[in-house]
Amino acid sequence: MKNRKIYAALTGDLIGFTKFEEKQRFEILSLLKDSFKKIPRRIIASPFVIYRGDSFQGVISMPQEAMRAAIIIRAGLLSKFKLKTARLDARIAIGLGTIDYLPPGNRAGEGDGEAFRNSGIELDRMKKAERNLTVKTPWQEIDDELRTECALLDTLMQRWTKEQAEAILYYIQGSTQEEIAKTLKISQPAVFQRLRIAGYRAVQAALERYGTLIEYKVRT
Repeated sequence: MKNRKIYAALTGDLIGFTKFEEKQRFEILSLLKDSFKKIPRRIIASPFVIYRGDSFQGVISMPQEAMRAAIIIRAGLLSKFKLKTARLDARIAIGLGTIDYLPPGNRAGEGDGEAFRNSGIELDRMKKAERNLTVKTPWQEIDDELRTECALLDTLMQRWTKEQAEAILYYIQGSTQEEIAKTLKISQPAVFQRLRIAGYRAVQAALERYGTLIEYKVRT
């Protein structure tokens, strides 16, 4: 395994998609595609594709950035659409590992290998466990730690308002509070308040810890 590159396959599905009306579903899929575009192209090995109506998959070439990509997708959805009876969110399983076959073009769903298997198996388990974020790697000790971090992150994300999710989305993409304030046309203190209540320091700490753990394993 040391001589083979490690990728991250992200497999997910939209939560409560069938609760929305047909016209809303079309809009939701458009929003999902927009969230994919917010992930830096330089880290995408196979573009994200939507299949079976409400499921999606993509491959990240830098597995240490996969958690950030997953949060970008979920924050992008949470910041855009909410009804009294349902809110727009996604369930995402990050699978790390080698890849035997990486299809060309927009055909990530046709790929095969350890990363795809880890991601697919975990997504099926998540539905039964009522979890919306998980990571499966080739290393058991890493899985044990990340299981807790994912649970805490997921709890935070499920509590975000649209406004908080929007602020977090810009923040984890590298924008300063001043830049976010200018984009959203609100004051910097208002941005800080949204980030603070959303737990941005915890989100940043989790991203840094995840990145450190995976970077070390990938390079050793």
